[in-house]
Amino acid sequence: MKPATRWILFALSVVALLLSSWLTIQKWAGNIDSLAGCGSGSGCSNVLGSKWSMVMGYVPVSVFSCLLYLAMIISLWMREAWVIWLRSLLSWILLVAAIWFIGLQFFILRTVCPYCMAVHGLGVGIAFVALTSRAGGQGAGARCGLLRTLLPAIVLVASLALIQFYGPSPDTHRLDKSSSDVFDAVAIPGGDVAMITDIHSAGEGRLLSFMGDTKTYRVEPLPHLGQVGAKYVLIKYFDYTCEACSEMHEYLDALMLKYPSQLALIVLPVPLERDCNPYMPVGLKDHANACKFARLSLRVWKAQPEVFAEFHRTLFECSKQPYEVAEAVAYSLVDPVKLDVVDASWIEGVLQQNIQDYASLSRDTPVMPKLLIKESALLNGKTKNIDTLENLLEQELKLQP
Repeated sequence: MKPATRWILFALSVVALLLSSWLTIQKWAGNIDSLAGCGSGSGCSNVLGSKWSMVMGYVPVSVFSCLLYLAMIISLWMREAWVIWLRSLLSWILLVAAIWFIGLQFFILRTVCPYCMAVHGLGVGIAFVALTSRAGGQGAGARCGLLRTLLPAIVLVASLALIQFYGPSPDTHRLDKSSSDVFDAVAIPGGDVAMITDIHSAGEGRLLSFMGDTKTYRVEPLPHLGQVGAKYVLIKYFDYTCEACSEMHEYLDALMLKYPSQLALIVLPVPLERDCNPYMPVGLKDHANACKFARLSLRVWKAQPEVFAEFHRTLFECSKQPYEVAEAVAYSLVDPVKLDVVDASWIEGVLQQNIQDYASLSRDTPVMPKLLIKESALLNGKTKNIDTLENLLEQELKLQP
């Protein structure tokens, strides 16, 4: 290898190693939603907060890129014959991994993390320089040797993807004890100020208080699951297109069946979509139809509350399908006349109140779902499994079997 080529690879690998190390530290520190240029609901927080950012639910995938770049740096200053084979394998792994993770962002997550793309871009550059250097300088035999390391690289990257897919999901939950001023006025991007109204406490029936009585909810008028008279009524802010919200829904559903007289749930949809949520970043492309799904859910509740629980569960299942599918389900469950005459102003009022609340609750972290458990206890994100959630609720609420 020519000295100039070695130094180019060294420089690229050092930059990539430093960036990967920084991402690893930020991931472990829980700072993925506060990186420069990566605010609430951005591509960074969506990608780095997804299950594809972790291996076995504990190890950031960036740890493996750190190891790859470190191995590449070390190999540049070694002369043994087998090191040429290792460098070829490392190059193919970087190239195949870049193709996989870039495709993952564009076609599965449908959102992009600029820092991740920078790491993968450096990986592609390193692979290109290393592979072309070897192939161009040693003839047909070298090119055949390069291809022999391609298959192992594909197998290794595919194995990592399978472990991420079938392995345990990362635990994203965080329990905060929020202060009473959490629901103070929030600034809308653009300069206006959104004032918290009392639409959640309008009407008649059981009244719940949180955050030092600064936030109240009326159970009966709002969409809810479980018994109105349950000992504890939790408040869940969520999005039907949010994977973590869907998993949390399943956990809470099971726990309400286990503790029917102790647990009930008010469900307040918050679309993580720019079309109706001004707090989402401009250009955010994931969470398609989230606004439509939220409005449809509130319409069904208002038109025929007795079928809401069934529709609520079904909407999570068909949230990745066209909106027309969900609408057809709604009309199959609800009297069309009732559905068509629902008060649109009530729907918009509740939806905008939900969105304002989410903005207030997201000052520390935008992670969804958000579950108000009691008084000032706020759970952000889903727990690793239902047992973790049950243990947490037992500690906070003293649930009895």
